[in-house]
Amino acid sequence: MNIQYHDDKISNAIIYGCLSHVEINIDYPNYINPIFLGNACSFGDLNLNELAPNWVQYHDLLGGTAGTFALKNYILSIKNNHEFVGICQYRKFLSFEKIGVTAENYQVMDIISSKALTKEILYQSMIPEVIRPLFCQPGQFLHNGKNYSYLYQYKDVHHLQDLLRFTAMLIEYGVLDKDEAYYFLTEEVFMAGGIELGIFPIDFWLSNIIKLEMIVSECISFYPKKRDKYQIRAWAFCMERIGSYLLLKEFRKYPEWINKYCGYLNLVNFDQSKSYTPGI
Repeated sequence: MNIQYHDDKISNAIIYGCLSHVEINIDYPNYINPIFLGNACSFGDLNLNELAPNWVQYHDLLGGTAGTFALKNYILSIKNNHEFVGICQYRKFLSFEKIGVTAENYQVMDIISSKALTKEILYQSMIPEVIRPLFCQPGQFLHNGKNYSYLYQYKDVHHLQDLLRFTAMLIEYGVLDKDEAYYFLTEEVFMAGGIELGIFPIDFWLSNIIKLEMIVSECISFYPKKRDKYQIRAWAFCMERIGSYLLLKEFRKYPEWINKYCGYLNLVNFDQSKSYTPGI
């Protein structure tokens, strides 16, 4: 493979960002642009401090979502005619073919050992020869053999009032109407990562991220109380769910959409374990 040629060809079609709050220890392809967050901002010119200074103070609330807003600003600033936008994280990425093993504790995520991951594998698996949308395999929230909705699952693992407040803002600002909000909350198919992990048509992605950034800003303004520990990222959890819903809304209309556009969500484990543990 002529890697340099491949880089140039891809870079003209897609702007691909890698969000990270730590030093990146994965040898990602050259066309991927690291965007650093938090204490890692000094590692590169593309960072939260420079691209989205208004979100710096909220990085602890949003994690990688703050980087999503930074990537949006970067795309708008360069004004190039890319057809797609791609997003990965310092140890999570999408591949169009299966390269890992299914996580022991997460049905839609594959685990790959850092020792087994080479630059060649990444080049060959992250972008198909004909670039197209690429996002996670659909999953479901299961309990005792039954599927559950976003609303039901959220109340089990997070603070339900946060999702309801977020949904109210979606209605208030016209992202969803009241009828569609019902379908959002009762949706049972879940696309992990939403529109913050994968490859997406750039017009679709930008139009939605711009609207959702406003929703997150309003939620922080109206509900400034911080949750404790892992729950602090309440608005990022809500972002993942509305992102999932918007993906389904956009791509379900295409025949065979799962076969065409769904790839594999990979987590790189540096301790060689086979389970998913939360990161950025």
